[in-house]
Amino acid sequence: MSKWHAESVYLRRYMGSGAFNTLVGFSVMFALMWVGVSPFIANIAGYAVGFVCGFILSKKIVFRSNGSFVSESIRYLIAFLLAFFLNLAVLHVLLNEIGFSVVLAQLGAAACYTGSMYILTRLYVFSAGLSTNKLD
Repeated sequence: MSKWHAESVYLRRYMGSGAFNTLVGFSVMFALMWVGVSPFIANIAGYAVGFVCGFILSKKIVFRSNGSFVSESIRYLIAFLLAFFLNLAVLHVLLNEIGFSVVLAQLGAAACYTGSMYILTRLYVFSAGLSTNKLD
């Protein structure tokens, strides 16, 4: 299998797991708000569930890593924080320096988060536990 084909397999899995993870996170948020929990707490809970779900999906389904759970979870937290702060920086620049609309700025920041999180998880978080025979 070529490197490009292998990478496309990872990318397809990443996009599918990301869509599922987004549904899970938003479901938690909206369910909590529906039962009366404040939007702020519901948001934190949704992202917390999304963080855990994202790590498990990435480890078990996207990259199928055999690496250490503890070390990979620590690296995943670091990657998440880096991608999240990059997201905030891009949002700031797009809103305050370039003058994008709020919607376009949020979409640009989210795209930056998604791309940087893929690169970080692929090359930093799960790289030690990857095996190309786990792609099928």
